[in-house]
Amino acid sequence: METDFLVTIGKSLIQHGYYNNRIYLIQVHPDDIELILHRINYLQLVYSYEKIILKVPRSLERDFKTPDTRIEARIPGYYQGIEDALFLSRFFNIRRAEEDGFNKIQRNIHTCQNNLLPPVQKNYSQEIRIRKADTSDISELCALYKKVFETYPFPICEPYYLKKIMSSGVPFFVAEISNEVIGAGSCEIDAHASAVEMSDLAVNPKYRGYGISKILLSFMEKHMKKNHVKTAFTICRAEPLQINRLFSGFGYQHGGTLIKNTNICGKFESMNIWYKNLT
Repeated sequence: METDFLVTIGKSLIQHGYYNNRIYLIQVHPDDIELILHRINYLQLVYSYEKIILKVPRSLERDFKTPDTRIEARIPGYYQGIEDALFLSRFFNIRRAEEDGFNKIQRNIHTCQNNLLPPVQKNYSQEIRIRKADTSDISELCALYKKVFETYPFPICEPYYLKKIMSSGVPFFVAEISNEVIGAGSCEIDAHASAVEMSDLAVNPKYRGYGISKILLSFMEKHMKKNHVKTAFTICRAEPLQINRLFSGFGYQHGGTLIKNTNICGKFESMNIWYKNLT
């Protein structure tokens, strides 16, 4: 599976590549600002990506903002429950900056925020078990993600990648029925910020509608609270209503929409940010 490059710069982390056709500053440390700016400018000069997106503390906004930069989203209290994170974006292709489904996305957000749709959930007769995954689950996890996602911004369908990130300390959680993995999610912790991205949520299409995502998310949140993580957030597809309802229903607030940000399910899609204070 094609993917982008992850590059460590000092204590900071950048992702870039043509798969998502962007540069993404995932984590920034104040000591690395000059190095990061130099590397981003170099990468953009060489590869001419369509988008640059930077997740930075509000106090560093001046260091990274340019006249053509827009604030697409923010997460209040992302850093240690105190300082906001801003998502600063620059576009180098006008079509990348335009969202044809903007009105639908706004209707979805309004629907979620105002809880305008009644909950719909089927009952399942068998026991659904949630547990932390280990490396023995990798083959089933890869099979699940291949069923759910046509494309994905990270190579989660590849065993080597799942083994690598599990070994780095990223916990995955699985939902099982009769020892079959039918759902999964991960918690990507930013220890410096005391924040966590609730990510890689997927449920086998055969088992959708039974509230499995809700059970998974609840379990993941409890695990993060035990680890004293202060802020949870997700970056999810903006157009499908169900995934946005999942997070809004758990008390997450809408932080903004990242326009045509991610290569997922076969095309560049806009992504909504939802956040929640876990304390």
